Amino acid sequence: MINIAICDDIIEELETISSYVSNNIKELDIPFKISSFSEGQDLLEHINSSKQNFDIIFLDVYMKFSNGIDIARRIRDFDKECKIIFITSSKEHAVDSYDVSALHYILKPINEEKLTNAIKIAIESLTKENKHFVIMNKKGNYRISYKDILYAESKARIVNIYLKSSEVISFYSKLEDFFQSLKDERFLRCHKSFVVNMDYILKIENNCAFMCNNIIIPITSSNMTLIKEKYFNYLLKEV
Repeated sequence: MINIAICDDIIEELETISSYVSNNIKELDIPFKISSFSEGQDLLEHINSSKQNFDIIFLDVYMKFSNGIDIARRIRDFDKECKIIFITSSKEHAVDSYDVSALHYILKPINEEKLTNAIKIAIESLTKENKHFVIMNKKGNYRISYKDILYAESKARIVNIYLKSSEVISFYSKLEDFFQSLKDERFLRCHKSFVVNMDYILKIENNCAFMCNNIIIPITSSNMTLIKEKYFNYLLKEV
C-alpha cells in the first residue's frame, strides 16, 4: 500500500492533482490511498496524530497560512525517506527544494506529462527502497532490505553480509549464487570475494572501492576498466 498526501489550499487544484495521481497509479495496478489537505499545518497535525508517515507528498509552496518549503523542512525533521514533489505557481523556490531533498518541482498550470513522469520516478524509487530478500542460518530467518547492505564478503563458502547498522549476517552460500539471486543493478561483483552496493561507494581509485564508514574494498585489477565503467553508468542513471 502506497500512502499519498496532497496538500494545496485551492480546492480545484487539489481535486485536479488527486485525479491525475489516482489515474496514473491505477494504471500501475498498485494499491494506494490518497489523503487530501488544504493547509500545511493540517498535514503536519495528521502525521503527528496518526503516527503515520506518507510515502509520497505533493505539496504546494504558496498556501494561505503556510509555506510549503517550511512544511517540507519540518517533515524532514522526522522523515528522511518520503518523496516530496512540489507543485506551485512560481520558480522562486526551486533552489530551496534541493535543501529538503525534493524529488521534483512542477510549475502550475499542471502539465500532465510532467506529473506522470514525477509519479513514475517516485514509484520506481519506492520500489527500489522496498526490495529485500530472506536468508536462513542457524540463528534464524532474516528479512534484509537491499538498501541496508553495504557489501558482502565470501570466506570458505560462507557469505558475510555487512549492513549499515554494523551488523554482520552470515550464511552458507557461494558468493556468485548470492550475487545472482539479488538481480539488482546497484550491486557490483568487483572481486572474487566481494560484492558491493554502489549506492555507498564514495570513489574508485587505485584498484579499490572506497566506501562510506571508511571501508576499502579491493577490485580485481584485470576488471578495473569494466568496474569503473559499470559504476560510472550507474551514477549517470541515478542522477
